[in-house]
Amino acid sequence: MQPKLHLALGTHVVLLRKIENQAKHSVAQVVATPCEHSEYYTVRCVDGTILQLTRQDFGLRKQFNDPLLSLEQPQLAENRQWIQYRCVVGSRAYGLDTPESDTDWRGFFVPPASVHWGLASVPEQYELSETQEHYWEVQKFLNLLLRANPNALECLYTDLVEHASPLALELRAMRHKLLTSRIYQSHNSYVLAQFRLLERDLRTNGSLRWKHVMHLIRLLLSGIHALRHGELRLRHLAEHDQLMAIRAGELEWDVINRWRIALHAEFEQAYAATKLPILPDLAAANAWLLQVRRTQVD
Repeated sequence: MQPKLHLALGTHVVLLRKIENQAKHSVAQVVATPCEHSEYYTVRCVDGTILQLTRQDFGLRKQFNDPLLSLEQPQLAENRQWIQYRCVVGSRAYGLDTPESDTDWRGFFVPPASVHWGLASVPEQYELSETQEHYWEVQKFLNLLLRANPNALECLYTDLVEHASPLALELRAMRHKLLTSRIYQSHNSYVLAQFRLLERDLRTNGSLRWKHVMHLIRLLLSGIHALRHGELRLRHLAEHDQLMAIRAGELEWDVINRWRIALHAEFEQAYAATKLPILPDLAAANAWLLQVRRTQVD
């Protein structure tokens, strides 16, 4: 059972009912939080009066300053019917998993218009950490795809799809219209930056997260293949054993680094010769999004 999280000392609150000569909606400050077997907060009112109150007796002052903050955001865990696409990504999708590997799910959700248009804003993404699930709101997901975000693109190219609505299947069918040469910047630049951090960690701590190193090499392989063949490949069978050796920490850092540098050179050559467009098909993407939105009107 998770411990209760209490308000921080010094939090300004507003009384929700008249208590001991204190007017309703008067301001107070939390000076003590509940102990293990109590539900009472100690608050000090503006006139110095000390009160013992339960959480139901007061609200947060900031919610009265901005009434929109008092609106509860809808939770995806309670509205799983919004999920239109759910797939497995990560090591299992890449064929680089071990018996100890977790299963990671990603996808996108579409809130109904009655929620999407309302005052209670819908978050751009939900992270369900207990079940290793991550979902983007449909427009956020589409924007990531248009910017060649590796995490979003992999969702459309994984073979491990557990749920896809007809609209989600339409998006998968048009994925080639969204793949662009921008993958060079999104993949290559990210790997370069990460290897600089890894080299710093190696000098400072003398240790590395070998699984992360493996995935960076895999990203280079995927990006090169995409530029050369116009599709994103997640499984690299020819390099499987080398990648797993990296994951196990069995390859020397210098060997990995030489391979990484060679792959960067290949990436640049593939970028110079690629037939992928510079820009995605924005008209097709926009038409699809409008179609999605129309289906959610009550």
